[in-house]
Formats: sequence, structure tokens, C-alpha cells
Amino acid sequence: MIEDDILAHALACAPAECCGLVVGDEYVRCRNVASAPESSFEIHPDDWSDCEDKGEITAVVHSHPGGVPFLSEADRIAQCRSGLPWWLVCDGAVHKFRCVPPLLGRKFEHGVMDCYTVMRDAYHLCGHDLPDFDRQDNWWANGQDLYFENMADGGFVRLGDDAEILPGDVFLMCLDLAGQNVPKATHSAIYIGNQQILHQRPNALSKRDVFGGFWQKITHSTWRYQKWQKSDFTGILNDLAASSNSR
Repeated sequence: MIEDDILAHALACAPAECCGLVVGDEYVRCRNVASAPESSFEIHPDDWSDCEDKGEITAVVHSHPGGVPFLSEADRIAQCRSGLPWWLVCDGAVHKFRCVPPLLGRKFEHGVMDCYTVMRDAYHLCGHDLPDFDRQDNWWANGQDLYFENMADGGFVRLGDDAEILPGDVFLMCLDLAGQNVPKATHSAIYIGNQQILHQRPNALSKRDVFGGFWQKITHSTWRYQKWQKSDFTGILNDLAASSNSR
């Protein structure tokens, strides 16, 4: 199996990072020519070229010996440039990350690249895969209540009004595509600490905003992912840092 080959390679290379490429249904071991292989990796260009000659490269693989199971800031910059899924070996497991766009600066397209997409992709970078669901324009006016229908099924629990809000918690807000307050929860935002949220408001780029004033006023409820660990937030922080430092 591919994953067995990857785990064996990672074990053989430790404490240095292993690296390789998935080509079709085969894992190809590559040489790590980074100047500091115990903390970074760089695939030998000849190895990459040889893999391209073999067939389509479908994933980039490397390991974090003794590290954390999230893509680093440098990993995210390189992954977005590659446009490929990246597989990360850590703690004896292979963690697979789709090449999601940077969380900041996304162009809005309802149902495709919107507030729930930001939320879902952010959680994916933290190691959690949330379900997707169809979002038609003005669904809230057609008798649907998509967030309440999907939050609990997606593994979230609603917090009480007096609960401490932690980074990674999700605010549901009442906001329609025209930016107007509506009775139902139609918008999501992730709390990222320091009174800030990460979200994508209708017809605007995804961004950070201060959680106060208008946004606090239209907040409907607060939710926490049941499997969330404090360290998971590293996945979001690394992406935000990558976005800031790659511009």
C-alpha cells in the first residue's frame, strides 16, 4: 500500500524529514536536499523531473518528525504554488490536505466560495473534514434553515450565552446576500482570538474583521466543534501567516 511505503520511508529518514511524490498508485521516494533536512525539505529537481516522466504527480509527501500534524507556514506557501494535495507524515499517520485556496483574499461566489467554504477549508487545514451542502441563493427565504440543519450533524454543539469563546469557535450570524439583517442564521465566522473573526461576507473578499459593533449585533449563536483540540488552531494560524508573508 502507498501509505505503508510512505510510513516506512519516514521512519528510515528520521530525524530528517522524508520527501517523495505520489505518481498514479505509486509512492516514489525522493532525496531531501534542504540545507536543514531535520526541519525542512526540498525535493531534488532530478527526482521531480523523473517522476514527471513516469506520469501525473498527484500528491507531494513529506514528514514532520517530532513535529505537529499541520502544514507549516512555508508548507502552505509551497502547496499553493504547486496546486497539489500535500500529504504529511506525523505521529505514525499520513495526514492528507487538499490544496485549498488561501483563507484570506478569496473572491465571493455564493455556494462555491463563501463563508461556509472558508469555514470548511479552515477546519480542513486543522485536520477536520466538515460535510459540504448545497446552498442556493436566498435559501433562507424558501423555508430552509441550512446552518441549524447541518451544524449538529457536522459535529458542532451550541454554546451557552455565558461560555468562554475560544479560537476556533464559530459564530453564526443573520446576514443575507445583500448584507441585510435577516431572522435566520445565514452566515458563519470563525473566532481567531484578539476580538477578531475570519469570514467572507457577501460580495467581498474573505478577511479578518473586528468582532464587535455590527458583527456582534447580528450574531445569532456560538458553536464549538466537539473534536476540537487547542493545538488544531495551528493549521489556521499557519495559513494566515502564509497569506500575509507571500504578498
